[in-house]
Amino acid sequence: MELMYPIALIICLILLVILFFIKLNKNKAYIDGKKVANTKYIKETEYYKAKVKKYNILSNLIKVLSVICITVTSILIARPVKIQTKSDDKYNRDIILGLDISTSECEVNLELIEKFREIIPSIKGDRIGIVLYNTAPIVYCPLTDDYDYINECFDDISKQLDIAIENDGYPPVTYEVNGTEVPMIWYGGVGANSETRGSSLVGDGLARDNILIS
Repeated sequence: MELMYPIALIICLILLVILFFIKLNKNKAYIDGKKVANTKYIKETEYYKAKVKKYNILSNLIKVLSVICITVTSILIARPVKIQTKSDDKYNRDIILGLDISTSECEVNLELIEKFREIIPSIKGDRIGIVLYNTAPIVYCPLTDDYDYINECFDDISKQLDIAIENDGYPPVTYEVNGTEVPMIWYGGVGANSETRGSSLVGDGLARDNILIS
């Protein structure tokens, strides 16, 4: 008991010293700190109000941006997926219309052109070309998916076929297009001024069509 009493006294003294220095530091921090007086007057100044307003705007902006970022992040983490089944029947074919434009076939060609016009809306995505042959072939319309241009070509061919029929199978050399005289197809390549001659048979025409397109 005699030994424990001095030890307890020493411990108490040490604790008192520690508490004294802690309190001294707190008091010193208060004494050395900056004091603000007349805060009510400061809050009424325009400068303070402007700063507070700016702070509130920026603070609200940060809050809104934080909410947006959290929302977007939540959506990305959730990995939303949209499943859609779509079937496109696209064949991407190359269709060559070979016309034997012998004057004896004018009416048949007119009927064939009209039937082909009806088919065009149902073959979207396919390319179409027109080759005319009669002793020699010409590519009247190269392979294209511009169906408006194809219909324009059909209009020109139909007009020339009508002219040939009106002249009993003896078409004139030229016809008028927008005020300009243009050679008829029989005199513009398939029946005149052609170095390569052949027949108007289907086999000969198809073979020459394949050579020209390929």
